[in-house]
Amino acid sequence: MLSCRKGDEMTMRDDDEMDRCFQRHVVLFIRSEEFGIGPHDKSDYAAAARKLSYRPGLWDIERIFFFTNLANKNHIQNQEGAGVVPGPISTDAAVDTETPQTASTASRVSPHSNELTSINGNNETADIEKEAEAPAQQPLHSVFSARKKTLVVFMTSLGSLFSPLSTFIYLPALNTLASDLHVSNASINLTVTSYMIFQGLAPMFFGDLSDMAGRRPAYIITFLIYICANLGLALQSNYAALFVLRALQSTGSSGTIALGNGVIADVATSAERGAYIGWVQIGTQLGPALAPTLGGILSHFLGWRAIFWFLMIFSGVYLTVHFIFVPETGRNVVGDGSIPPVGWNKNLLYILQLQMSKAKGLAETDGQKERHVAGEKLTKTRRLRFPNPLKALRIVVEKDVALILFFSSLMVSGFYCLIVPFPSILKEHYGFDELKIGLCYIPFSVGSAAGGICCGRFLDFNYRRVARQIGVSVDRKRGNDLRNFPIERARLEVAWYPLFLGSACIVAWGWTLQARTSLAAPLVVLFFAGFFLSGSMSMLFALLVDLYPQHPATAMAASNLTRCSMGAVATAVIQYMIDAMGVGWYYTFFGLFTMASSPCLWVVMKWGPRWREARFVREANKAEQKGREKNFAIGPRESD
Repeated sequence: MLSCRKGDEMTMRDDDEMDRCFQRHVVLFIRSEEFGIGPHDKSDYAAAARKLSYRPGLWDIERIFFFTNLANKNHIQNQEGAGVVPGPISTDAAVDTETPQTASTASRVSPHSNELTSINGNNETADIEKEAEAPAQQPLHSVFSARKKTLVVFMTSLGSLFSPLSTFIYLPALNTLASDLHVSNASINLTVTSYMIFQGLAPMFFGDLSDMAGRRPAYIITFLIYICANLGLALQSNYAALFVLRALQSTGSSGTIALGNGVIADVATSAERGAYIGWVQIGTQLGPALAPTLGGILSHFLGWRAIFWFLMIFSGVYLTVHFIFVPETGRNVVGDGSIPPVGWNKNLLYILQLQMSKAKGLAETDGQKERHVAGEKLTKTRRLRFPNPLKALRIVVEKDVALILFFSSLMVSGFYCLIVPFPSILKEHYGFDELKIGLCYIPFSVGSAAGGICCGRFLDFNYRRVARQIGVSVDRKRGNDLRNFPIERARLEVAWYPLFLGSACIVAWGWTLQARTSLAAPLVVLFFAGFFLSGSMSMLFALLVDLYPQHPATAMAASNLTRCSMGAVATAVIQYMIDAMGVGWYYTFFGLFTMASSPCLWVVMKWGPRWREARFVREANKAEQKGREKNFAIGPRESD
C-alpha cells in the first residue's frame, strides 16, 4: 500500500496497489499536458495539482512528480527491452498511434478516462481488466493526511486539559477566597460541588450537539461560554456571582472530554484508536496533577484572580488557533473528510483558500463539484434541533455499557482518591507548604501521561493479534466492520494487567503513607499508580467509543455523567473513611473492592457481543420503521 506518513517519503508495500496508483497518476500526467504544463518542473506540477486535485498541497505535487518520473522510467525500460531507442513519454507518443517509437510496445493513456488501453491490441491490460472486475474496496475511514491528523489530535488533547485543569487549579485558593468574600469554608466548598454537578450534566447536551451539527460548532460554543465565565470570575467580588459563574465555567469546559473522544472516532479506525485515545487521555490526566501546582504558584505570587485571568487567556489563544486551523471532522458533516464543510463548520484557513481560488479565477474540477453537491445533500438531510440529553441516559442503561461505565467510574474514583487527600496528608506527615505539595504531583502526572500512551499502543497490538487469530485482515486506512468482530475481547483481554497492578498500587500507596516512610517511596508508588490507572481507563474508553462509533461524543457524555457522579461521592466521603479506618486500611479496602468488581468486565467479554448484536438489530428495525413512516407520510401528498 502506498503511504506518505513522514513528510513526503513514499513507501511501497503492495505491488497491486502501486500499479493502481501508477495507472491513476499517469492519467494525471497526460491530462497535465493538456494544460500546456511541462513534465519536469515541480512548480508546473503545482498548477496541475490545482486543476486536477481536490486539495492541492505539497503531497499532491510530489505525488504527480513521482509518478510521471516513474512513467518515464518504466517506459524507457519497455523500450530498451524491445530494442527501441529510449525516450521519455510525451503527449505525442501517448496520443499519436502512428508514432513508430511507441507503436510496438507502449500503452496509451486516454486523457479522458482513468484506464490504460493497449495500442497494438496485445494482452498488456489484462491485469487492469482483471482489477476492474474485482469488487470495489471499502472507502477510506478518513482522507486527512498524517500531518493534519497530528494537528487534530494535538489540539484535541490540549482541549481535553481544560476541564480537569479548571477543577483543580481552583483548590489552592479556597482558603483565600473564603477570607476575601467573608464566607465559611463550607460555603466555598459548595462552589466545588456546583462545578462537579454541571461537569456531569453539560456534556450530555454538547455531545449530542457535536454528533448532530459537527465538532467545530460545539467547540466554539463551549469555549465562548468558558471564556466569558472566566472573565466574570476574575472580576466578581461576591459569593453569589462566584457560585453561578463556577457552574457556567464547568458548563463550558466539561464538554471538551466528550468532544475529544468523538474527534478521535472520526479520524482513527478501530485498529489505531487505542493509541490515539491514549494521547487524548494525556490532557485529562495531566490536569489533576499539574493544576494544583500552577494554582498554588499563581495565587501565592499574584492573587486568586490571576487564576481566572490565566484560564481566560489560555482558552482564548486555544480558541483562536482552533478557529483558524483545525478542520471539521464530524462524519455527519464531512463524511470521511472529502465532503467540503459548510457554514460555520469551515475553518478560517479553508475560507481563505476558497477566496484565493476565486480571486485567481480557478474553476472547480468535476470532482470538486461532485463533492460540493454531496455536501449540500448531506446538509439538507441533517436536521438541526435542540440537543437531547436523554440520548446519553439511554446509553447508560444498556447492559454492556452500564457495566463498562460502572467499572471505569470506579477507576476514576480511585484516581481522585489518590490526589484529593494528597495535600492534607503531605502537610500532616511531612510539613510541606503549598508549593512543595504541588511539586509532589509531578510523578503522578508523568506516570499518567506515559500510561495512557503505552497502554494505548498495547491495545492496538492486541487488536491486530485478535484479528490474526480469527483470520481478519486489519485495514488501518478503511477500518474493519466491527459487527462480527470480537471487539470486547480485543479491548478487555489485556485490560486485566494494568487493572490489577493499578489496584495493587492503591494498596501500596496507603501503607507507605501509613508507615511514614521517606518521601521517595510514596512518590514512586504514585508514579506507577498513575501509569496503570490511566492505562486501564484509556482501554475502557476505547471500547466505549467502539460500541457507539456513530455517536462517540454522546457515549462519552454518558461516561462523563457516571464518573463525575461517582467521583463526587468518593471525594465527599474519603476523608471521613480515612479518619475512621486509617490511611492504610482505607486504601486496602478500596484496592480490594476494585479487584473484586473486575468480573463485570469478564461478563462484558462473554455476553457483550450478543448484547451488541441485539442492539444493532433493534436500531436497524427502528430506522426501517421510521423510513416506512416517512414514505407513508410523503406518499399521499405526491399522489395529490
